[in-house]
Amino acid sequence: MFRLKPAIRSILFISIMLILSISLSAQEPKTNYEQKIVQVLEGYQQLMSVPLDSDVEDAAGYTWYICSQAIDKGFLRFAVDPVSDSLLQGAHFFAEPGKNVTHIIVTTNLLDMWTVTPSTAYVLLTGAFRDASIFFQDPPSWGESQNDTMERLLMKLDMYNVMARLVRDRLLPSGFLLSPYDSYILDSLEKDELASVILYLEKFSLPVAQGMYNARLGFEEDVTEDDFRDFINDLGTQLQESRNAILPGSDDSVIYPQAVAIHTWLEFSPYLIARIHNRDRTDNPLSFDQILNLEPDYRETRRLLEASRTKDMPMMNHIAEETLKGFEGS
Repeated sequence: MFRLKPAIRSILFISIMLILSISLSAQEPKTNYEQKIVQVLEGYQQLMSVPLDSDVEDAAGYTWYICSQAIDKGFLRFAVDPVSDSLLQGAHFFAEPGKNVTHIIVTTNLLDMWTVTPSTAYVLLTGAFRDASIFFQDPPSWGESQNDTMERLLMKLDMYNVMARLVRDRLLPSGFLLSPYDSYILDSLEKDELASVILYLEKFSLPVAQGMYNARLGFEEDVTEDDFRDFINDLGTQLQESRNAILPGSDDSVIYPQAVAIHTWLEFSPYLIARIHNRDRTDNPLSFDQILNLEPDYRETRRLLEASRTKDMPMMNHIAEETLKGFEGS
């Protein structure tokens, strides 16, 4: 079974990296947040050092191992963002093209939260570490994913998966008191394989996204252009019919999943429909406007779904905001 190295060496390097990292604040904060990061990471290292049963996959432990190696070698540092108070952005990974040094950026809100609710701080850090570990294992693929919404969503699904398993396999057995956020992610893993997390925290429909991604993979193998085109258009039509079938005056909780499904199709289908025309074009790929002129059925389906999304967007944003409010104080 994979085991972590002792904590002392990593923490010493973490301290050095923190001193060298660039603060995102122009003014020196009253609280010594750099020192607080060290304390948080010391606690995180202790959490990671607890051995798991041999039959339990230790994804979070392996993720931390990769990141601790990057810290030791000076490739990963930490910086404090004193402005953002978003729970979901409490910790995130940042890599700049052409730079050898990357950063985990944490908010002062997360560092303050750690004192009261350490479980949530560790969960959010795990998501950032997972993102970083993917980068260090395959930087080109990570870079390509930043401009590929489908790939990026699947990476986020993987991040949430590791975060939920941290709750289940480490935080609960260690006696941590879970916040509503921690419990929500774990419940979603166990009840719907994170579909509700993706639906309410990322505003995407996981079934629609996975179906479109599988079709994308099929087109790269042996699916014909006509079958691929039919799949895209038929799916859009089915989503519109499902949305239209909802009775007027229905509760927003009934409308929301259908509205998000349409949003997902609108976000992902341009890549798919463009792939039909540009897959074999190494030079002068067609613009999206040119493609729309060549795909009248898709253009009309897209027009209808855009109108539906525009109508539902205020409701979608409201539910997303209310969901986040429910985790405030986590």
